[in-house]
Amino acid sequence: MKYTENYQIEFKDCDENRRLKLTSLVDLMMQVSEHQLDEGGAGTDDLVKRGLGWVVTQYHFNIKALPQPGDQVVLSTNASGYNRFFEYRDFGVADQAGNPLVTVKSQWVMVDLKKRHMVPADQKMMADWGVPLLKKMPRFPRLRPLDNYQAQRSYRTRYDDLDTNHHVTNSHYFSWFIDLLERDFLKSHVVDTIDLKFDKEVHYGEKINSCINLVEDDNIKSYHVIKAQDGTVKAVCELGWRKA
Repeated sequence: MKYTENYQIEFKDCDENRRLKLTSLVDLMMQVSEHQLDEGGAGTDDLVKRGLGWVVTQYHFNIKALPQPGDQVVLSTNASGYNRFFEYRDFGVADQAGNPLVTVKSQWVMVDLKKRHMVPADQKMMADWGVPLLKKMPRFPRLRPLDNYQAQRSYRTRYDDLDTNHHVTNSHYFSWFIDLLERDFLKSHVVDTIDLKFDKEVHYGEKINSCINLVEDDNIKSYHVIKAQDGTVKAVCELGWRKA
């Protein structure tokens, strides 16, 4: 079942170029998803009582345009399917005429919050929601870290970076990615595709390295990885760009 709600883009949601920030976009996606889950008895508070939580493992974004301050948009989400261990959820941002601005596909797992491992999909919950059981898993691009990166920067995970599952909220990874791009590049380019795979959680106080390779040819792409200090890969991301 598709869930929608209206939202007005605020100045706080946007960067200096008056474009919706990627961190804000992901936060809005989580907001509309949480509102739908709350209505179905599967929101954060409901799951915490059962010792469970949702964790995203992969995203694929297509971005036609990023809204600006004052724009009235329609946020949407839909639980599109599941199999034994994975749940799939789509997101969208559209203008008031229904024209899609952003479309997102995502893959999730449910985890035991104490043991920190994934548990099988709740079939009763999926049936109550009318979510179809999938015979074939949706395909996401296979992302792997590069052997070498042009630049890197170190960060320490702060308290404000955490979500209610006690690890770094997934929108914050985009801050670590974007921070390695030059201001002039960000002024003159806009993201049009995103592929992001989460491999390991990042916890409070942990120090990580954000690494980047920027390739500016016919297809402008930036390649990112988040690594622990010992080299353990936490997340891999590819951003496709176009000139603004």
